[in-house]
Amino acid sequence: MDQDLQRLLEAWLSSEPDANTTAPLVERLRQDAAFRKAFVDELAMLGQLKAVQSSQPRWLELEDVLSSELEQDIAAPQTLGQQANEERFETKVMTGIGETSRHVPKRSSATYLAAIITGLATAATIIGIQFWMQPETIPPSIAQVPDNSTGDAIDVAENQNAAPPSQERGNANTLSTIDAVAVLSQSVGVQWSGDRKPEVGDSLNLGDFVLDRGTVQLDFLAGVRLLLRGPADIELRAPDEVLLRHGSASCFVSEMGRGFRIVTSEMEVIDLGTAFSIEVEEGRQPEVHVLEGSVEIHSEQQTSPLELTEQKAIQMSKSGPESVIYAPQRFPQISDLHARQRARDRQKFEQWKKSADLLSQDPAVLLHYTFEEAHQDGLALTNHAADSSQATDGAVIGCQWAPGRWRNKRALLYRKSTDRVMFQVPGAFDELTFMVWARIDALTQPITSLLMTENPARRQQFSRANDQSVAGAFSRLATSNVKTVRWEISQAHPNVMFSVGHGQEGNWRYDTCPVQNPATHPDNWGVWECLAVTCNATKREVTHYRNGEPIGTCRIKNADPLLLDFMELGNFGATREELEKSKGSSQRRFFGAIDELVIARRVMTAEEIKTFWSNGKP
Repeated sequence: MDQDLQRLLEAWLSSEPDANTTAPLVERLRQDAAFRKAFVDELAMLGQLKAVQSSQPRWLELEDVLSSELEQDIAAPQTLGQQANEERFETKVMTGIGETSRHVPKRSSATYLAAIITGLATAATIIGIQFWMQPETIPPSIAQVPDNSTGDAIDVAENQNAAPPSQERGNANTLSTIDAVAVLSQSVGVQWSGDRKPEVGDSLNLGDFVLDRGTVQLDFLAGVRLLLRGPADIELRAPDEVLLRHGSASCFVSEMGRGFRIVTSEMEVIDLGTAFSIEVEEGRQPEVHVLEGSVEIHSEQQTSPLELTEQKAIQMSKSGPESVIYAPQRFPQISDLHARQRARDRQKFEQWKKSADLLSQDPAVLLHYTFEEAHQDGLALTNHAADSSQATDGAVIGCQWAPGRWRNKRALLYRKSTDRVMFQVPGAFDELTFMVWARIDALTQPITSLLMTENPARRQQFSRANDQSVAGAFSRLATSNVKTVRWEISQAHPNVMFSVGHGQEGNWRYDTCPVQNPATHPDNWGVWECLAVTCNATKREVTHYRNGEPIGTCRIKNADPLLLDFMELGNFGATREELEKSKGSSQRRFFGAIDELVIARRVMTAEEIKTFWSNGKP
């Protein structure tokens, strides 16, 4: 990537851009059309992908210091100038549309919804192509010399050719949204029948979907939002057409989606704007209720189409349409969906708390951060492990508190390169397990840190004189062959690495175990993922997990106990000198959120790791 482009993107994503740094970059935007297009394309890929995600997490906030300059110079429609409006409108849509009131957002607001949804296919496709075309190598900063190569692979689970997550679940969808017509953006209490069982965030191709129970929200790329309540049986026939065999649905249409149609065995309902509900039940005459705007209804019994206007309702009898009482409360509404989501979240949160308390009592657990601090503005992050010490409490540096996996769960949001959590786990261990709940919002650089150790010399710069924790760490480091332990994410293939460094600082030789993890793919950005890795140093065996399932096992070359001591979660404190020497590659900035971390001094079983995921999944 062009270095100027990379610096401009970093400034754009930063909450505190440096005006002196950005000034020449903005000037280049004015002068260089190719550079301008590249910048807009990058922002489109980052920003518009959010359309497939639920209302949490919030995506990147665009900075006024750059926005004011660029809006005067770049004719890039919604991607730049209207991002904030799209954010505000999405919140408004999620909380207000679908009610019976006349105060549903009109066409001006619906235009923003159309912009969000229509950008999805292009954005996700471009991201997918660029991501998977990365070289299938470990970055030079990891594989510095031939001796740093990984150990002999035992089983990498055919990661290079593994099916995408949606295929593994039995869904016919692929990671690409080229052939998709809609996205499953929200669901509550859902149970599917048949071969297609999509999950939230999945793209939906043409075909049949049978919903036994629950409520789902489908966002069509044509600019339409459909709420469907089970039991229901539908067929996605085209980007602008759905066959409803039975079920209850509410449809909200943007200006771009005008003309969207729902077909039943008795009639065809064509939207003229902007919201209507429909119900098809066995043994009953199908009904249509217009919430706002109007629809056009066709049937065999009619000689000409019927235009039905807002707050009117009909049922289709054998002789044709007949008026019935307007009753929009009978149909799925956004407010109902959110109420059920909140109730579900409370239940899952309480279930997680009980399981988290039990995990903290495990004598093998060295550290357990639940991120449930009594005071969110406090500096300390409490270690809830039963056999914990004050040294293992974390210090929160720069991160901001944000909603976690559930609305009443907390998490730390990482946005700046200085954000991190610093802590100490004294000692060297023959076995280790790391488990984390993390949300990757973007991969902004070649290598991203999940969890890394640091040299006590770096910590000594900020510690009091004669600090015994630093002295103890120096003593252990002097007698250990292991100098660093790193759990990282790479933009290359394979892209999740567990590394152990030996030798002298600045000339380390890495023993690295990499695997391919679908969690890092752009289609899964913004989604909470449970990542885990286990290492048995004596057996020289490392296994990676994603969402409770092993995704690859390989061997490391050395059997030395793993020295931890001072550690950093979600970033790495590279000095200015290190950054200059490595031309920025030593930075390990994590861009996302973290809301649980476990470190145990034994290899947890696959069943234990699956239980950790199952009890904590949102």
